Amino acid sequence: MWQRNDFPYRKHFVQNKCIFIHIPKAAGTSVLAALGKKKEKGRDHISWQTYKKASNRKFKTYFKFSFVRNPYDRAHSAYRYILSGGNQGAQDLAVAKEIENYSDFDDFVEQALWKGTFRSHLLFLPQSNFIMDANETLMVDFLGYFETLEQDFKQIADRLSIRCDITHRNKGHATTGDSGAGMAAATREKLAILYAQDFANFGYAF
Repeated sequence: MWQRNDFPYRKHFVQNKCIFIHIPKAAGTSVLAALGKKKEKGRDHISWQTYKKASNRKFKTYFKFSFVRNPYDRAHSAYRYILSGGNQGAQDLAVAKEIENYSDFDDFVEQALWKGTFRSHLLFLPQSNFIMDANETLMVDFLGYFETLEQDFKQIADRLSIRCDITHRNKGHATTGDSGAGMAAATREKLAILYAQDFANFGYAF
């Protein structure tokens, strides 16, 4: 039975006996809604270690899954999201003011992200940080992809015996077949280096 002090095991996780590790800007809002999360606010972007530390029993027995996204598209989506004010809270609005100082995404990557500014911001952390251990071992039972959200979530829904009712929510810039299209070559090169771990771990092409 779920109790309010069961953090980080939210009610919809306990009810479905699952752990969804929500990587920012990788379809997490859509997945949480499909799992039965009622409120839009209060998303938890935390790593597998936090769940394991909170309850090793649940971590071992619950079905664990996550979704990842092409690193080029995810970085651009995070930039657009925070530039628009993010969740409209004071912290996100303050960061938006800082990002407004850069002329565009290419300038942001060149002058900020590449030089270390914002690199530790939750939205720009490598996806591997959330679901891989120090030995590059995947710590979830199933890994889905933003690019194939509907078909991947169907496998999860079948596993959890829930309705496969999922649509993209909180959707930012549309993903194109040519991921990273429109970015300067130098921007792509820098992102490929910054997120090399994600490209390698999740099978995305540079």
